[in-house]
Amino acid sequence: MDLNVVSICTALALCCLLPLDVYANPPLPQEKPLPGLGNSQFIEGVDVPAIKPATLQEEPLAGPDDSGRKASAGETSTPATCDIPGAAFEQLTPMQVQGDQDDEDCGIAVPVNLSGLRGEDAEVTFPMKATLSCGFATSLTAWVIEDVLPIAQAQFGKPVSEFLTGPGYQCRRRNNLPDGKLSEHALGKAIDIVAFRLSDGTEISVEKDWARNTQSGSFLSAIHKAACKRFTTVLGPDADPNHKSHFHLDIGCHGKSCNYIICQ
Repeated sequence: MDLNVVSICTALALCCLLPLDVYANPPLPQEKPLPGLGNSQFIEGVDVPAIKPATLQEEPLAGPDDSGRKASAGETSTPATCDIPGAAFEQLTPMQVQGDQDDEDCGIAVPVNLSGLRGEDAEVTFPMKATLSCGFATSLTAWVIEDVLPIAQAQFGKPVSEFLTGPGYQCRRRNNLPDGKLSEHALGKAIDIVAFRLSDGTEISVEKDWARNTQSGSFLSAIHKAACKRFTTVLGPDADPNHKSHFHLDIGCHGKSCNYIICQ
């Protein structure tokens, strides 16, 4: 008999002697540490979790998702209590579709009506109350109290007293187009800021004062730069014609890991 044939037959015979549980329980993929999350483990290709920027503040993982996702059949959840130190707001009941188009993805699970903020030495009001998700309102509050108010005090020697904004939540597509991706406004995770008013009544307009060699222009540039460290999307007059009159801020997910930043 040919030597190769003998070798093959011998190998087959040995395989048949292996315990049956070797076939019933094949080895699992080895767990590997996930960079940036300490000792957390994952099975590669099976349950790799998304990573969000550390600066973004969403609801606790144990609470409900405030993205507007509808509960599946048999699933129940109790809305979390929103807690935002320094913010004046009214917590609303969970919101579903409220818009001209029939889009079932619109809504906020933990919505708030943000009416004002209080820093150490200043109070800021929102003349048009902004309806936002609790998570986004938390990020917005941190930016205003920790960045905007100190920058205004350094630039003008007086605080910002009013934010002139859009309503926040709107069930619509990006840039109000009839199709395309859903806007972060439709999830309560975005706001448009048109102008700021100082305590002496001075108004700083994004459209009129942006890129000017003035105190107001310097202020807008500084807070825009600071916003890029807290939000995943920051769009201003340099971004495109759709944003020539306002800053757009949101915490939408960009890229597979959700940590890609758009700052324009």
